[in-house]
Amino acid sequence: MSDPTKAVFLSYARDDAAAARRIAEALRASGLEVWFDENELRGGDAWDAKIRQQIDACALFVAVISKHTQERSKGYFRLEWKLAVDQTHLLAAGVPFVAPVVIDDTPEGGAMVPPEFLKVQWMRLPGALPTPQFVEQVNRLLGGKSMEAGRPRPVIETRGEVAAPPKKSVPGWLWGTVTAVVIGIGVAFYVSRQPAPPPAVAASANEPKVAASTSQKSIAVLPFANLSTDKENEFFADGVHDDVITNLAKIRDLKVISRTSVLAYRDTAARNLKKIASELGVATVLEGSVRRAGNQVRVTAQLIDARTDEHLWAETYDGDLTDIFALQARLAREIAAAMKATLTTGERALIERRPTENQEAYDLFLRARALHQTVGERGNLAEYQQIIDSYEQVIAKDPGYALAHTQIALVHSIMYWFGYLDPTPARAERMKAAVDAAARLAPNAPETHLALGAYQYRVNLNWPRALAEFRLAEEGLPNDAQLSFWLAITHRRLGRWSEALGYFERSVALNPRDFAPIQNYSNFLNNLRRWDQALLMNARFLGYFPGEPGLLGNRAQAQFVMTGDREAYALAVENLPSDPNSPDASENRLAAALIRGDLAAADRTLLEQGQKTIGDFRGSSVVSDPAVFQRAHLAWMRGEREKARGLAEEAKAFYRAGRWNARQLPWVRMRLAQAAALAGRAEEAIPEAEAALGDLMAQDAFSGAQARRFLGEVYLMVDRREQALAILRQQMIEPCNLAPNEFRIDPLWSRLKDDPRFEEILKSAKPL
Repeated sequence: MSDPTKAVFLSYARDDAAAARRIAEALRASGLEVWFDENELRGGDAWDAKIRQQIDACALFVAVISKHTQERSKGYFRLEWKLAVDQTHLLAAGVPFVAPVVIDDTPEGGAMVPPEFLKVQWMRLPGALPTPQFVEQVNRLLGGKSMEAGRPRPVIETRGEVAAPPKKSVPGWLWGTVTAVVIGIGVAFYVSRQPAPPPAVAASANEPKVAASTSQKSIAVLPFANLSTDKENEFFADGVHDDVITNLAKIRDLKVISRTSVLAYRDTAARNLKKIASELGVATVLEGSVRRAGNQVRVTAQLIDARTDEHLWAETYDGDLTDIFALQARLAREIAAAMKATLTTGERALIERRPTENQEAYDLFLRARALHQTVGERGNLAEYQQIIDSYEQVIAKDPGYALAHTQIALVHSIMYWFGYLDPTPARAERMKAAVDAAARLAPNAPETHLALGAYQYRVNLNWPRALAEFRLAEEGLPNDAQLSFWLAITHRRLGRWSEALGYFERSVALNPRDFAPIQNYSNFLNNLRRWDQALLMNARFLGYFPGEPGLLGNRAQAQFVMTGDREAYALAVENLPSDPNSPDASENRLAAALIRGDLAAADRTLLEQGQKTIGDFRGSSVVSDPAVFQRAHLAWMRGEREKARGLAEEAKAFYRAGRWNARQLPWVRMRLAQAAALAGRAEEAIPEAEAALGDLMAQDAFSGAQARRFLGEVYLMVDRREQALAILRQQMIEPCNLAPNEFRIDPLWSRLKDDPRFEEILKSAKPL
């Protein structure tokens, strides 16, 4: 308890622990003392006495209110609330003490809270995302500025500034008419390749500049210099650097930036540590070097407070290669001590693990991991097979190397999940064998739980089981950005939008130079109709990814929602960067033609491209569509029904001949239903589309929400307007790829504009 006169006590229901943790981290980042310990939510006399003492001594009592507190008429947090109310009776009138914070859409009216809570101003954090405005308000309260009593009171609506089965950068009906680079990335598309060191974040005149908060216990470990005379040892220096980050990331009391983001600063000639720390959102920076000669190794490291350029700690470690794991563990412990971070017994045990006793196997593992990180999830079959072969060499030297088995499992999962690679049962079985081997060798290792979660997610499509495994992994990997990303997309599958937003935010905070979670998060904000937050996010990251079509497209969509300027939207999409050597180079022009409603120009562009498949069409990243499917839609919308029928039959043949995994099959059924509708066969199209939607809704909440619109389009194609309007109404209360303005210009949905209910429904849309 460093300063009780400024301490904040955080009270929450057990189900809101993740949200409370994010609030605690944001407040601590501003230098506040926060009394919040989720690891001790277990009761007992000593714990009870500690809680009572903290409530008595704290300066501000923050009560987290949510649907979970509403559902629980009994809970320890209610005792905490009562104790806080008792404290208010000891304070002078007007002195702020109780600060209710609502993290979802729970209304004040009817809230199950003490009456005293209703006499003070409430704060709202939609999505449980603490922002600088929220932190500033808490600091104001600690400064003694009272909260207003009585009604009506102002309520702070704080929108998360930012921590992505992709979400659209352009209208859903353009999906697949725009290159995959333009429209974003797959549901679990986790990218390892990074751009060169970014420039300072830039925002246009009408975009707010966003700064991330900086925690005192936050660190970026910059790439270690290789001082070995043998430059071939570069892989070893990189491996030690990676392992140091991995060890520090196991300490919950720290915020540790991922390796992917710090690599952007490897070749910076003159490192401006203050600028680097600001860009990465940390207070401290670690620099180091590695020298390897024969069986001897020397590691030097220095910890610097980047805000003051003060050297906090420095050390040189000499040892034998057989002691490399002990050396790395000691380094992590001493860095944590220098940063005054708490190191639990469990964290110490994880840091001190020895994954192998075979030095040759360790060297091979470092090489395999470096190759794996270079390829990431943008590789081809040959590259992934090379990675697997490299890890197999590790296992040949040490069959008990559990981490090698988990990495092999993750590579197999990539190959199976992305259908253009190898979505075969044989691939799934190979992943299962690797996961089983890891579970047999290290059943309690967090990396094993991560691999088990990936298996449940990507092969079994069992989101609850995947979430359970990822949560177990999180206990040992609290700072793992990739795991936070997994948790985000799993919560999204389960329809837990607030939790998904929180983990997207955390993933981005831990890895601010990895485009994949940034893009996914930006897309998701658009899906939830949080256009203001999406624009804030684009302002925050476009300076680092200035030519990234996904972010530029998301910004264009958000601006179109707010302005309704159709031509400006078309021009923005038309001018999105693309690769002139790519067969998809004209897709931006195709998308712009569709935004303008020029179906003839769109069809000409398709004919000019002459490609057999174009990414994805009409809103799913899961399967690729033949150009004839797209042309069938265009022909139908132009009234050329015979032409549409012939093209639709060609498309059906394509889908029936395809090799699809379990995740793809419901989407293929929806494609077949649309093809039947385009061919004029309502009796075939409707039951097929309804069954496909049922399968997708059973598969996961997010896919069901995204796919509902396609059933509506089938209804429109077969002239079932009432059913289509019912679908549209449902879309306005769940995540959707199309914004209301996009429905208004959609060549298919706009056929309903003569019905006054069409506009009424679109105007009812609210952010989720």
